[in-house]
Amino acid sequence: MSKLLTNTVRFSIADSDFYFKKIMIKTLLENPFNMLLNDCNNGHELINRTYRRQEDVFIIELFMPVLSGIEAIKFIRKNNNETPIITYSGTFQEDIAEILGKIPNIYYCQKNSNTIKDIVKGQISSKDFDYDAYYESWQQQPLAVQEYMNRQKMSQEELSPTEIQLMKFCYEGFSNKEIGEQLNLSTRTIDTYINRLTEKLGLKTKLHLIRFCVENGYYNSSM
Repeated sequence: MSKLLTNTVRFSIADSDFYFKKIMIKTLLENPFNMLLNDCNNGHELINRTYRRQEDVFIIELFMPVLSGIEAIKFIRKNNNETPIITYSGTFQEDIAEILGKIPNIYYCQKNSNTIKDIVKGQISSKDFDYDAYYESWQQQPLAVQEYMNRQKMSQEELSPTEIQLMKFCYEGFSNKEIGEQLNLSTRTIDTYINRLTEKLGLKTKLHLIRFCVENGYYNSSM
């Protein structure tokens, strides 16, 4: 069956942040037509696996050890100008954007699993994502991004050690019943705590809570 009929998207990813990459892959594979080809920890690993040109899209973190994302992108583009590349950073960076602007078929976005998923789904697969509008907003809102990060930081500073521990238990795959056993609390109490925590953070589900935990570094918290 052709790609046009199935909308299959074969992707390779390179990201030195193991936990963000894990969430990113899980998010993309929620779509049964997406297929992971290569899971790499840095740019060097990626460029050593791209000789067969099987990818429909590359997903590359800009800042990685061994070989940075920008260098990996330049290497790929020496022989391949066609395959789209999604690359990302925590905030919009004008100097990086200027370099990327000279490279064809690049999508530069914020390091956010849902944003990357939307670009893969709406730009690479179905072509119904208005990337230009997104990029204009991304480009013109470094202050808005910083304000968003400050709001997130304020929310995080208000989190209690117990709330952080709850998020870590969720990330580690514990059920609410198992979390209750760890904390000597009833399952119903844990249900209530997690519901209150997701509401407090403006999230919808336990999965969103896990993503929040990873994307804000709580999985590595000493609390």
